[in-house]
Amino acid sequence: MCYQQSVTSGQPLPLTPEIWDQLIDSPEVSNICRRIAALDPTAEDFNDRKQALKRRLPIIIPHASSFANGKRISADAIPSGLAMLDVDHVDNPREWFNSIDKQLLSDNRIYLVAITASGKGLRIIGERLSSSISPEFNSGAESIEAAQLRMANALGIKEFDAVTKDLARASYVVPRDYILWIYEAGLFAEREVSSIDSGLYPEKALPPHIEPLSSIASESDSDIEVLTYRGIPYADIVQQLMLSIGAADGAEQGERNTVYFTLANYMRYITDFNASLLFQILPTFGLSEPERRQVISSAIGRPRKSQIPMVLQSAIAICEKEHHLDEQSPLEKSTALPLPELPRLLKLVCRRLPEDYRPAMVIASLPILGTLATRIRFEYLDRQEQSLSFFSCITAPAASGKSFIRKPLDLLLTPINEQDAIEREKEQAYKDKLRASKNSKNQPEDPHACPRNNGVAISIAKLLQLLTYAEGKHLIGIGEEMDTLVKSERAGVWSQKSDIYRLAFDNAEYGQAYMSDASFNAHIKVYYNLLLTGTPNSMKRFFKDLENGLATRVCFAQLPDTSFTEIPVFAPYTEAERAEIIRWARQLDAESGTLVCPQLNTVIANWLEQKRQQAIDADSHAMDTLRRRAGVMGFRAGMLCYLLENRKFTKTVASFAEWVAEYVFRNQMELWGEQMEQELSGALEILSGERGSAASLLALLPAEFTTADLIKLRARKGQSVKGSAISMVLNRWKTNHKIEKVSDTTWRKL
Repeated sequence: MCYQQSVTSGQPLPLTPEIWDQLIDSPEVSNICRRIAALDPTAEDFNDRKQALKRRLPIIIPHASSFANGKRISADAIPSGLAMLDVDHVDNPREWFNSIDKQLLSDNRIYLVAITASGKGLRIIGERLSSSISPEFNSGAESIEAAQLRMANALGIKEFDAVTKDLARASYVVPRDYILWIYEAGLFAEREVSSIDSGLYPEKALPPHIEPLSSIASESDSDIEVLTYRGIPYADIVQQLMLSIGAADGAEQGERNTVYFTLANYMRYITDFNASLLFQILPTFGLSEPERRQVISSAIGRPRKSQIPMVLQSAIAICEKEHHLDEQSPLEKSTALPLPELPRLLKLVCRRLPEDYRPAMVIASLPILGTLATRIRFEYLDRQEQSLSFFSCITAPAASGKSFIRKPLDLLLTPINEQDAIEREKEQAYKDKLRASKNSKNQPEDPHACPRNNGVAISIAKLLQLLTYAEGKHLIGIGEEMDTLVKSERAGVWSQKSDIYRLAFDNAEYGQAYMSDASFNAHIKVYYNLLLTGTPNSMKRFFKDLENGLATRVCFAQLPDTSFTEIPVFAPYTEAERAEIIRWARQLDAESGTLVCPQLNTVIANWLEQKRQQAIDADSHAMDTLRRRAGVMGFRAGMLCYLLENRKFTKTVASFAEWVAEYVFRNQMELWGEQMEQELSGALEILSGERGSAASLLALLPAEFTTADLIKLRARKGQSVKGSAISMVLNRWKTNHKIEKVSDTTWRKL
């Protein structure tokens, strides 16, 4: 076994019992692990801080006794005869250890059991048994993975890190009190290494879903099951890979070993690094069984990348196209997304509505609920303060029942409308006094009346006045006919109001100053929520300019098309339901303060990362842009739900936040994705001089090309070759009349 000063510095040196004692008794090691244990796992930067501390620890390399060139590289490692089992996500390692039969450790030649540096895992090191000790295995020593499987089965461990196989794998040193079991005579014993790794992985150590070679060999050809990867026969992928590496006709004498090694080196990534499976799926090229086993063993032992190599990705993508196994489009419909568990208030609001109308009702409620809870503040993932600001837009064909939202929203607006009635009385009284004292020197004092629900047909000056008088409370604008709003706005005025709406999403500042006393001058933070309804055509007219960013700030909901269907029935609320909805609204109106919910941060951060990976796979800049705004809306909705759940983080909070983010994202992609993709791609092509852009790819392809040609070209450029990415690029070219389809796999440039 070796050790190294840290994972990033020093060189591997033999680990002796004396050095081992120095390492585990080091005050620095103890201090670092103590600091790791003290980290807050709910903090946003928890993983970064934990990894930074762990990188300062020394490491041991259990699988290797030394390295030929002094560097920690698997290909140059001399095996130690030990195997390390890495078990993550163990809540209480000491409790687990106390529960096991210690005789199992001796019986299985396990020499070390320790808690990992994170405090939430186990590191188990034991011997790789020879055939004399473990006759059920093949001749020679166990493979590392076979030893891991044996130890895990003996100790009742169901899940462990299956990639901890290579000879250069390291483990962080921990202090002595983290060590639960140790037998130093076995851990530091000298072993004969000549026979270690001379055999291949024993058949009985194979995962249960792979048949041992002996049983397969005894079957007739017609009974052999075709082995597949994601539904594609491994044989097809191997054949495409041979084409990519220039060995389409097989391997000639003198190059057979090299070609076989190259195939094994690539195919190991999609066979779980399983030697027996590789032995079954690779062509023999006339090599003997011992030769092939040795080549596979060498290939599996090489250092590996964290991702599937691009050459292999390209081969898989081409096979997927040929087998019509493209992945599901990332642009899934929002209608396919069922409602999650709702908080009590939203359950009440949706109770009397047909099923198809409930998602739109939830989205329509967000601006109203955010306006009620206007005094609530919280920090987003970027540590910037936010409020419950929402813009929602409900679209549906004419006469499809968009007005269904009116009655539920009137109930929710009860506290605001009551306050507005008082404010309008104050405003009217002031106007009457002003009119009566028109020529008097003693003018009445402006009471700064501020009704907060004023519709959307409002002048800029009046809107600024009300925002100023509101003193940080949200105003709410509700427009039930977008077309009316579009027609009533002159271009210049609309341009200004559009600016205000965009700034309102982030509660940013807006101001204007005029020489005239007749205009209202102000510079304030904008707290304004908006709810619009209209037909799809009026929506397109209203959000005609994607570049200004307003459309990406809106939660869109589309009602089902009711053409040729029966009239939907919206049952009235009972008196008890009406009273409870109003009671909830009053409660929200009384809420104030700063909310902190770190669990929600994790939920949205995970959703954003999932969408980031999806955008990478689809090679979509639109998806990457829209996921960010949808994540913000999901987070705000989660905070609203957290408030409705009595400031407790529940499964309802998590599922509701994710649902809003996903629902908004899908609707935005459905409505604006293609248009935004074209605009962003065009801008990127200009900025990059078309290097690596979709347009430059088209220029590099022949006049008539196949899907496989495009995949190979993208693979050479290091771009995604996932089925969804290829489909999106081809669809973009076709939509812009740059190509036409000749056959299922062939295209012609126009």
